[in-house]
Amino acid sequence: MKNRVEEVAEVVRRIPAGNVSTYGEVAKAAGCHARYVGWVMKKVPGLPWWRVVRADGSSHAPELSIPYWEEEEISHSGARVDMRRHGLDAADLKRLG
Repeated sequence: MKNRVEEVAEVVRRIPAGNVSTYGEVAKAAGCHARYVGWVMKKVPGLPWWRVVRADGSSHAPELSIPYWEEEEISHSGARVDMRRHGLDAADLKRLG
């Protein structure tokens, strides 16, 4: 049985290139709180952190995220991703599992 850290990491890894999800949607899919998702992302190396954004589509580190978004052709306006075009909700994340 997976522990909670592994579950969150697995959900984050499911987000395909070219898409993003929010801390809240990842949390719903993993069965935890959004703040816990942020904690896991800091602790587990190698996760595609730039694919997890705030509810408004903004990044905690836009200057670092933008090059990844551009490489993955994720539409953005400055520091915010076009969530309608690239956002995945918890149901999407569960289907990808």
